[in-house]
Amino acid sequence: MTRLKYCFLLMIFFHASIMSSAYGLDGITDPKQIPAENFFKENTEYSYRISPDGKQLAFIRKYTQTYNIVITDLEKFVEVHEFAVAKNSPEQLTWISNNRLVFGLGGVIYSVNRDGADLRVLISNIYDADKVKGYRSFVNNLRYWSLLKRPSGNEEDVLFLSYNIDGHANVHKINIYTGEKTDLYDAKKLKADGLYTDRDGKVILVEKIKKEQHSFYRLVGDQNDLELANLDIANQRYQLSYDAKSYLNRSVVVNEIGYDKDTMYLSEKTSGDRYQLVKYNYITNTREVIGSDPIYDVGSPDEKAALHYDYKNKKLIGFSYNADKRKTVWLDERFKKYQQALDNRYPEQINQIYDWNESADKLLVVSSDAKTKGKIIVFDAIKNKSIVQTDYSKILSPSQMKDTEVYKYKTQDGNTITSYLTPPVATANQKWPLIVMPHGGPFSRSYYGYDGHMQYFSTRGYAVLEPNFRGSTGYGVQHLLAGKQQIADLMLADMADGVKALIKENKVDPSRVYILGFSYGGYAAIMSAIKYPDLYSAAVSAAAPLDLNEQLKHYKKEDLWFAYEFWQDLIGVKQQGKKFVDSISPYQRIDDIKIPLLIFHGDRDNIIPKEQAEDFKKLVEKKKLNIPVRIIQSEGHGWDLVSSNTYFVEKSVELFQANKKVAK
Repeated sequence: MTRLKYCFLLMIFFHASIMSSAYGLDGITDPKQIPAENFFKENTEYSYRISPDGKQLAFIRKYTQTYNIVITDLEKFVEVHEFAVAKNSPEQLTWISNNRLVFGLGGVIYSVNRDGADLRVLISNIYDADKVKGYRSFVNNLRYWSLLKRPSGNEEDVLFLSYNIDGHANVHKINIYTGEKTDLYDAKKLKADGLYTDRDGKVILVEKIKKEQHSFYRLVGDQNDLELANLDIANQRYQLSYDAKSYLNRSVVVNEIGYDKDTMYLSEKTSGDRYQLVKYNYITNTREVIGSDPIYDVGSPDEKAALHYDYKNKKLIGFSYNADKRKTVWLDERFKKYQQALDNRYPEQINQIYDWNESADKLLVVSSDAKTKGKIIVFDAIKNKSIVQTDYSKILSPSQMKDTEVYKYKTQDGNTITSYLTPPVATANQKWPLIVMPHGGPFSRSYYGYDGHMQYFSTRGYAVLEPNFRGSTGYGVQHLLAGKQQIADLMLADMADGVKALIKENKVDPSRVYILGFSYGGYAAIMSAIKYPDLYSAAVSAAAPLDLNEQLKHYKKEDLWFAYEFWQDLIGVKQQGKKFVDSISPYQRIDDIKIPLLIFHGDRDNIIPKEQAEDFKKLVEKKKLNIPVRIIQSEGHGWDLVSSNTYFVEKSVELFQANKKVAK
């Protein structure tokens, strides 16, 4: 063994030892002893980007008081530079040459050399400082900037997008050395809310939003003439425009404008129930199917397909979408070989290639599963070697964790539901206690992958079921739209049928079945406690809407018209009336809650106002009910703090352990 290799291995061993010691894993062989906070530790290194020549790696490292940019020499695999850039998290870290990077911070664009020199503002929030003479001109010149298209190679001029104070979009070409701006599209007259451009910054589609209506236009003649955009597919016209009622059932969704002349990539369902990825020429109205799946949507209104480009040769080389697991389809033979090499090397992992250098012989890979947050790997295709840059699994001991499996079951009316099932780590040949974890939305879906709550419960002896009930996205429009006006009926029945299937298979202990969720999942937990008190032994709800009529009033008061109309339609307000909405609201059904229930809510939740939880708590106290309501400080609708998540899971397990059905 060479001295250099020995030192390198010693360094890795020392780093692993430090990680294990820091997170309290020394000597732990029982996964139940892994501290709860370990499941929710944030990643302190992220935004990995490889330089155009493939010789350097840049990433963000977070400290308590600052965010640093770190540069690794990929030939020696040592960190050569680290420098502080901000007190808040930088965005869109991108190499714009082999020596220089750009990043965004609060809508301002900064540029810096790889060694930290020449850190400066490239584009400020003020578009034209010379025109600022007072408050009005100051406001009119405010802009929020972001990178529009990733640059290829050592370009001098890079495309950026800016939004003015009214949220209207503009396109600019900026010289990364001089800061000189060339305006390619000015939204002053058209007041565009969104833009779809080609790779040169030419605007192809303009999106305008008025209340709940999203309208798409094509530019005709000069920049100030518009016509409503429709697509002709198989001799039939399809609108791109949509409103709150038609959002989930659109026939055509635009992903991106491609490199090829006059082409865009669409997810469309013009010939079936599931979305497929299509390359469409909007001049000749011809299309080519790029990707389809017999079970899953390849892109959808809720989730666009991720497109992967060869920026040097200016072509699409692959795309990714969510099937049972995250799936990438490569159209390029080199990347097919790379993917096969990685899958052979890490056979039980999902290996996602997400960044590479200009010559595509150095790649960045996320290798992950459901047991941990995975690893960041640098893959050298020429040498056929890979090096682990960052290993997020050190704090959890993945060899002791259980992987998540796809579990399909039949509902009472004969439909098939696809779910994710994570067994408990220790079973001792006994039937499992089960926690049902419905996803939020509800018009979204659960995915295969790491979830701290799920893995914590698994190590504490609980199986976790995550059902993609009807109303979930990704399984075709028929499955999705079956959930309309069914948030307290069919969706809950689909969840209950998953429990019953596992009980029938003798996997689950029927006396220890629980339900827990966030947002809609929290709502489903409460309503399931009401509708299925004989099935569930206890329930935990977080960030849930507790009074649906009040939630609709909130949307209206805040001028959130799309959300207001969307939920009016999907709940069925106009069809069923206010009394029906009351009948499916936990606040009005509080007396029907017959099993133990625990409620959490963030005090900074701007989606579901905390007042709903506070009003629910007052009603609980007035009626002298034993339903604890906990308002968590410094948390919004989604929770970020380790302490909050730790408190949540530990209190949930306390509730579950204390409540078990008594055999009748």
